[in-house]
Amino acid sequence: MAVLETGVMFSGVPIVRVNYYNDSSTDSLLTAGLLEAIQLFAVEIFGDETESFKMKKYCILLHNFRLLNNQKVILYSICDTLDRPKMIKNVMKNLAKNFIEMFPAVDMGCLDKYSSFEEVITKKMGDLIFRPEDRLKKVFL
Repeated sequence: MAVLETGVMFSGVPIVRVNYYNDSSTDSLLTAGLLEAIQLFAVEIFGDETESFKMKKYCILLHNFRLLNNQKVILYSICDTLDRPKMIKNVMKNLAKNFIEMFPAVDMGCLDKYSSFEEVITKKMGDLIFRPEDRLKKVFL
């Protein structure tokens, strides 16, 4: 299991995105749009929020939270498989708290200021970003 990508979205726009495995076929706007559409569908049809969904090769975890000014923000993690969901969800909750502390409101006019949060994400995710073969290499190198 490895976290392949983690990001923060606001109104369907990715404001922070950290991709740990270069996959040039992914587009941050398409990813954000898909996740926002799934979230809106769940709320409109079922009156509930999506926390995760699983595909054959990937699992996506979502964490919704509100900023101090009540703006709704979504934190997401894309994993290759999911064998430690509680651990990743706990990290995501902590990331949401860190985001609120660093950025009490989202300003869409200046998205560059959120790039500092990429380092926070990577630090909090720790070894969850490594695939088993990468962990093994890390031990021997």
